[in-house]
Amino acid sequence: MSLAGFQRAYADLAASPKLCLNVREDPVVALAGFDLDARERERLARAVWQRGMDANCTLYRATRIAALNAVIPLTLGLLRPLLRPMLEEFWEAYPVHDVRFARETARFVAWLETRPATLPEPAAEVIALARRELAFEETRLTGGDR
Repeated sequence: MSLAGFQRAYADLAASPKLCLNVREDPVVALAGFDLDARERERLARAVWQRGMDANCTLYRATRIAALNAVIPLTLGLLRPLLRPMLEEFWEAYPVHDVRFARETARFVAWLETRPATLPEPAAEVIALARRELAFEETRLTGGDR
């Protein structure tokens, strides 16, 4: 039992609707990777059924997409038809976000660069747009002193 393990599990639940669904299905299996005692596991198993957990997941994801939208709005507009599954995959690969918008966006752009086949045509232009938008934000943050 560890308070840190319980807090990590709760934070991961707020960040992952998929994990919440897995806990609803089988809390022992879904929470096996966390340092929890039976009481803590039971508390989390009950927490995923509370209405507020859906709101937690929504707020967490809104925060993550706000970072991207603040830096690369035009790119997200181009990706709109594919955006939801792409974000799900990105968030699965990077479950913990960087609260610094430019860094989170740089990570997303780098991730996009590894998936040109999943991007709309012409993929190279989508990636170039994302890079330009990110470069503009980085220049703005440094005051052009790069």
